[in-house]
Amino acid sequence: MYAFIARQPIFNTDMNTIAYELLFRDGMNNRFPDVSAEYATSRMISDQFLCVPSQRIAGALTSFINFPSHMVINRSGEALDKDNVVIEILEDAVPGEELLQAVKEMNANGYRFALDDFTLAAEWDAFLPYISILKFDVRNNTLAQIENYLQPRKSLTAHIKYLAEKVETKEEFEKYREAGFTLFQGYFYCRPEIIKYKRLSQNQLAIFRLQVEVGRNKPDFRIIESLIKTDLTLSYKIMRYMKHTAFKYAGACNFSKLTLSEVLMYLGENQLRRFVAVVVLASAGNDTVNELYPLSMMRGKFCELVAEKMDEPLLAENAFICGLFSLLDTILELPMSELMKQIAVPQSVNNALCHQEGVLAEIVSLCRLYEQQKWNDAAKKCNVLGLSEEEVIEAMRMATLWAGENAVN
Repeated sequence: MYAFIARQPIFNTDMNTIAYELLFRDGMNNRFPDVSAEYATSRMISDQFLCVPSQRIAGALTSFINFPSHMVINRSGEALDKDNVVIEILEDAVPGEELLQAVKEMNANGYRFALDDFTLAAEWDAFLPYISILKFDVRNNTLAQIENYLQPRKSLTAHIKYLAEKVETKEEFEKYREAGFTLFQGYFYCRPEIIKYKRLSQNQLAIFRLQVEVGRNKPDFRIIESLIKTDLTLSYKIMRYMKHTAFKYAGACNFSKLTLSEVLMYLGENQLRRFVAVVVLASAGNDTVNELYPLSMMRGKFCELVAEKMDEPLLAENAFICGLFSLLDTILELPMSELMKQIAVPQSVNNALCHQEGVLAEIVSLCRLYEQQKWNDAAKKCNVLGLSEEEVIEAMRMATLWAGENAVN
């Protein structure tokens, strides 16, 4: 399954690209599809920031993301990496108290905001101390109108950068540059380009059950863990979410030593609900589960069962993640080393998947040998791991059944 995104460069006074505005698309046609702003933003968060490595989209540059006002109020933006994102408050937002409070709190926590094509009205003045960028549509407002708005607000906007959007000629660029604008966007510089990339499919049943569970007054973390384990997408995204959002926000140390169950407990109910809300809304499409998903799940369960036979509980937990992610490079068509940089996994898992080192790598190798029906090599690997062939055959049988039961869309 493929997903699509349009990115339009934002450039500075020297005409160097310093950021991208990311725009949701559902195909190679460069236009906004007939979907709600909430769906588009949720898909952007889910696909681009919780699944696809960010450097594939914007490299080391900042990403500007459009947000409907109620998603700002619900703190959905906290699912993003605050160091690399600017949240654009859409032009139809109403400058109410709830929105202002959300912007204040998130700004205090390091998030940056832009007002996008907003009405040049006094009602927005209370927001200005917490805004980093003001975007002015030069097709809707003349320079004189913009200057009339800014002139009496010099003290309120001294810290703010001005961005002129829909700049279509060099003359317009030079005019707004001379007027003090430092950021620019428009066809004069570059039209939005479409990027097509592999997108992980969602297990709809697992997501629905996950939504029900996190919605309870007292969610059962054991059930949540088991549901996340049944879906490759959810497992990958929860790890990436933890690394890029909760990990950085809470200042946790040694995250790579945490198991999946410990990750969930560390996140807590509120962060889990926020994560699930974004993923659920973004999963409204009709994705088809690729044949590699049940195979990934089978590998995860097989590796876990084999590790349990070795009587090492922590190894079993990490073995599941290792097996589950062992085909991720094939599914996303990206190098494993690049993918592992985007999520937080124990070092033993990283070593196994990227360097084929350690006991976990031996277990994944054993799984591959059975898949390829290389019985002699598999028998030798069993001896290395101290396992009987009967134990391994039974683990493969149970893992195959488990994957079949849980991979149904």
